[in-house]
Amino acid sequence: MPLQINDKDLYDGLARLMQAHSAAIDEGLQDGADLVEADLKATRAHGDQSGATRASYRAFVIGNGKNGSAEAASGFAAAQSALSGFGGHAGRALSQASSVRLAPHERGILATAYTDYQDKLETENGGAKATLGPTVLGEAQPVTALVARALKDAAESMDEIADAVGRLSGLR
Repeated sequence: MPLQINDKDLYDGLARLMQAHSAAIDEGLQDGADLVEADLKATRAHGDQSGATRASYRAFVIGNGKNGSAEAASGFAAAQSALSGFGGHAGRALSQASSVRLAPHERGILATAYTDYQDKLETENGGAKATLGPTVLGEAQPVTALVARALKDAAESMDEIADAVGRLSGLR
């Protein structure tokens, strides 16, 4: 008796498997972005004259249909609000297009601030007031672990889907 496989059920099951995998990656990256943003907002490295940089820090997932436009708008508005009426320095709120370009299948976390002096904070005095670079460097492994944990948690449901696909296709 020849083995018969229902291709539609097999492809539908594989599509569900890929959706579960994709959702787990998004979940882990979002957890990582939340961690990075919390760390950025907790830093005291830059001195906080106006509070604008701290208020404007954002870390968000990009790729897979996400471009961070809402986060950028809220970060810019936070910097603008904190700098409104502030006379301690001449800094301004700044929003500019990201130069980060991802391939269609790539995703990542973008961490930034929306003040025109953030680059100066990162590089001046040998990086003594840097926050973005050290935070990203310090959180790379924990973020990777969060994505891995989300994938591991999703693996159980993916195994269930794979079993169902195998049963539907006559392979199990």
